[in-house]
Amino acid sequence: MIEGHDYTIYHNGPSGRSRMYAFLALITAFLTPLAQHGGLVLVRRYWGDDWDIAKAALFFGGFTALILFCVLINVFNFYLWRTSLGAWMFRLIGVSAPPDLNGEYRGTIEWYSATDRAAVFRTDYFMRISQTWERIGVLIEQEAEAGGLVRISSDMASIRIGMMAGVDTLRFFYTFEENLTRREGVGTMARQFSGAAKLEFRRAGDAWQLTGHFFDDIGRSGQISLKQGLAGIRNTPVAPSPPTTASSA
Repeated sequence: MIEGHDYTIYHNGPSGRSRMYAFLALITAFLTPLAQHGGLVLVRRYWGDDWDIAKAALFFGGFTALILFCVLINVFNFYLWRTSLGAWMFRLIGVSAPPDLNGEYRGTIEWYSATDRAAVFRTDYFMRISQTWERIGVLIEQEAEAGGLVRISSDMASIRIGMMAGVDTLRFFYTFEENLTRREGVGTMARQFSGAAKLEFRRAGDAWQLTGHFFDDIGRSGQISLKQGLAGIRNTPVAPSPPTTASSA
């Protein structure tokens, strides 16, 4: 299963998932009698009419509905929501389908140092998004200001749809651990920090192209520019290049 967390979907205001759960329950109500009928046909075929069919149907009826509902939720959550049939289901109940952001993204990040405001650091940036209808996880790998690789994972996220034509916005909060130089000037120490990012997704052919910005507890902020890897091409993380320093001018 996906490692991630719940996320909120906004479309001109909050829009919950309760309608889709109710719609899946309605579909379950229609499918349950058909499934029970098929099950009873199989019972009669292999065990004959010696069974008390009425009692069997009454006993297994509730379990049939429960199993079907669980199957429908899982199929929709992991696969159906991002297909054309899933889009039709969203339109039928009057809510917007969330964009499918799954994939690996590569690009650059440019940030202003918390200790030297006259310097701009630029380095490679790698991001992987794993998303279902209910959950999402954002994993980021980037070069740390003091050297070494930093891995960042999201804790909370929201997706805004339709605020601007052709643009979907992902906002997420994240935590990360980074080694900082001790105040005494000898050695480093690991500390945990938090940050937030806003990314705007636009379609560029079959892939997503995105831009955004971030800030964190250390006092850094900057710009992000990424593009999604093309389908069918294997994307593997590469070691980011060392950060370069340039004047703010």
